[in-house]
Amino acid sequence: MRHHLLFRSHAAKNIIEGVITIRRASRKHCTASGRRSYFGDDISHSRSPPKLQDHLPQHPRLASTIAQKSVPESTSSPSISSIIEDEILGRARIVLQSSTVPDTAEVEELLQACEEFASLISEEIQYLPQTTSNQTTPASNLLSLEEFQDTPRARDRKDVFLTVPAKTAAAQLISSIAHKIITDPKIYITPKLLSAYVNIQSFLGRPRSLPEVFQLYASKPFPKSKTTPLVFATPNPNKPTAHIPLSVVDTALNAAIQTKDLPLCFDIIKYSVCTRAFQYHKFLRKAFVPISGAVLAPFAVYKLASEISGHLSNMDAAVATDVLFAGILAYVGFTATIGVVAVTTSNDQMDRVTWASGTPLRERWMREEERMLIDRIAGAWGFQQRSRRGEEEGPDWEALREWVGMRGMILDRTELMDGME
Repeated sequence: MRHHLLFRSHAAKNIIEGVITIRRASRKHCTASGRRSYFGDDISHSRSPPKLQDHLPQHPRLASTIAQKSVPESTSSPSISSIIEDEILGRARIVLQSSTVPDTAEVEELLQACEEFASLISEEIQYLPQTTSNQTTPASNLLSLEEFQDTPRARDRKDVFLTVPAKTAAAQLISSIAHKIITDPKIYITPKLLSAYVNIQSFLGRPRSLPEVFQLYASKPFPKSKTTPLVFATPNPNKPTAHIPLSVVDTALNAAIQTKDLPLCFDIIKYSVCTRAFQYHKFLRKAFVPISGAVLAPFAVYKLASEISGHLSNMDAAVATDVLFAGILAYVGFTATIGVVAVTTSNDQMDRVTWASGTPLRERWMREEERMLIDRIAGAWGFQQRSRRGEEEGPDWEALREWVGMRGMILDRTELMDGME
């Protein structure tokens, strides 16, 4: 199933490229003959336009898809929205209208196909050519493909350029399909589904729904079995497995920063790295082993002291064991304490956001990811020149400063700024 979806998405891209090739060939033919392209209003010559099949890569499995998507002489080129509807929307309806729990692998493959289309659209958004004319025609308002621009930059690229209406309609369609899938009560949100959904909305520049999905990931009731009627169970949102991976949070925050939506950035941080699930996961992953070693250290040190005391002849074995045990344990304890203080008080990674005085060291370590993400927001909203830091003003900056203070942090500590040492 996965290969089928990926194949069909690649086939759709080949179809679009074939339409562009036809237009370029038609333009060259009309330039030589002094007549208009068959995509224009009139064609006075009797020679039929080139077929779409002639320019698409020949492949046995593409035969049926090419035949279905071929462009007749009297019709316009297929829109990207219609291709998405044919390739994804039908399968999404089957999943959403089913009365039973769909297969998780099938849902993941469906969202991966949406992610590929979203990636293609985002690439076209990045390289969309600028129009030089204010005139619009009915054809330009349709969800059709933009002609390949005859510029050096366009000739160097082999990608397909989409018009703004086509881009907007396709992005809206894919975003809506992905949101309906991820919020469907029957579908259990796995880490792969969450990552694919965040990537889709980030590619499309529509991250407004990400905080809602983060909440659903931790608290959405899941079906106990695939029986009918469905029986749902309420999960524990504080368990370590309900945490949002930091890589997913980074992608979501980058998308929110690009949209310049400060409240959205706050919500993404609030429902990801500020949750107890994330903190429990960090404790188990990074602190459980060192703490277990600290608990077991006295027993290991006593065993080591007993073994060493057996090889001493100038001191009683019991006294030697006590002395060695106290000395080795003191050394291990002091060294470990210095290491913990060094880790929890390090500030080389801090840029504009630092901890307020009096914040416990354990809290600093536990909430370091939160401070790091807030620091990234401050860097995106403030001046990039270090010499101009501290000159920011405006409602957004004041809201950011107030929110940072409420989190036990300080934005642009005076004694740490350049020239204020």
